[in-house]
Amino acid sequence: MEAQTGLGVCCFYRTMIRNTPVRQLPQSLLIFAVAFFASLAMTSCAVHSGPSSTASQTSKGVEAPVVIKVPDELAKQIDLRTEEVKMRPLAAPQHLTGHIEPSWGKEVDVSTRISGRVREILVKPGQFVPAKHLMAVIDSREISELEAEMIEAKNKLGFALAHQEREKQIYEEQIERPRALIDAQSVYRKAKVQKELSASELKRIQALHNEKIAAAKDLISAQAAFAQAQTAYEQAAIDLQREEHLYGNKAIMKRDYSFAQSETDRDRQHLNTLVQRLEFLGTSSAEIDDLLKTKKIKGTAFIVAPQAGVVSHYDVAVGEVVHPDRSLFKITDLSSVIVSADLPEVDLQKVKLGDKVKVKIASYPNEVFEGTISFISEHIHPDTRMVSIRAHLDNSARRLKPNMYAEIDLEEENPKLVLLCPKSAIQEHNGHKIVFVSTP
Repeated sequence: MEAQTGLGVCCFYRTMIRNTPVRQLPQSLLIFAVAFFASLAMTSCAVHSGPSSTASQTSKGVEAPVVIKVPDELAKQIDLRTEEVKMRPLAAPQHLTGHIEPSWGKEVDVSTRISGRVREILVKPGQFVPAKHLMAVIDSREISELEAEMIEAKNKLGFALAHQEREKQIYEEQIERPRALIDAQSVYRKAKVQKELSASELKRIQALHNEKIAAAKDLISAQAAFAQAQTAYEQAAIDLQREEHLYGNKAIMKRDYSFAQSETDRDRQHLNTLVQRLEFLGTSSAEIDDLLKTKKIKGTAFIVAPQAGVVSHYDVAVGEVVHPDRSLFKITDLSSVIVSADLPEVDLQKVKLGDKVKVKIASYPNEVFEGTISFISEHIHPDTRMVSIRAHLDNSARRLKPNMYAEIDLEEENPKLVLLCPKSAIQEHNGHKIVFVSTP
């Protein structure tokens, strides 16, 4: 076996490997082996110096390798093992420190949209709430006024619909006027003919009665028939005159119907506007329907969660008067977070969007969280010469909390191939790093 020495980093190779698995020697046994090999090396230097050693020392200017023979029995006793040395990729990760932050756009302030007094609070700090979850109830005079106006608008719309229906019926009747006018004209002509016939018959019976030819009862019957025909004629004339008047006012009927439609549309739009205002202030559609049905004013506004998340901030009490310009709650969605750090300007060329990072958190020392760089600032701090970077981390289990301290390693995309050996194989001898190379 040879012992090779060198300054700084030592490179070595293996030409023989045993079939036993590689593992680090126990500390006591390793100390014994190093002491043993060191003593052999010094002895060997005194005994095995020859032409080859001298030539090597002359040509390279360094100490020649020393051959140490280790019997198999001794190697077995000290559990001496060998491992093949080969070219392997070596990544030199960039180490940074940073902290955990909520993802951008995942933290929202929640406030009321209308002034009022807090009646009830339905959430607690640290509580997870789904989207649209009811958080607080507020008594508001403005809501009461809107509800009263809505009830009045609903009643006005009902009256407008009834008036529109009546005008519609009149207009539809007006459309049928030509037929009614023709019928009235026909009835009038028939009544006129019947009247003339009755008058002629009455005149004839009257003449016969004067000459004592016709009986008195015939005269009475003729007079009754004429009176009936006269009445029918007068009624037909009145109906014809009315139909002619209505037919002449057809445009007026259409105008009245159009006005009724416009009034209905206006009242309906006003009601819809009030509904939208109440919905904007947090009143649900079901509650609005109940208000219009029961006509009972409640005067309450509701604060609901705009997104799912944890109630991370809470600044309100029951009975307190609140206004729209004040934040009452803060909801943070921690299903994903970002780790923020500062990168030295000289290392900016080593990173790009999409690169992988490994993050360690003090709270979980035995775990490594993987993320992806999602942001690299366009600005460099003029004093520190640092660039802000952020990486996205999945946090479905919600274990990572804002402001946690983080250790970040930026992985190198194309690690270099270098000759690597186990750290335990490198020994110290006379201030130099040495390794033992197994030879046939």
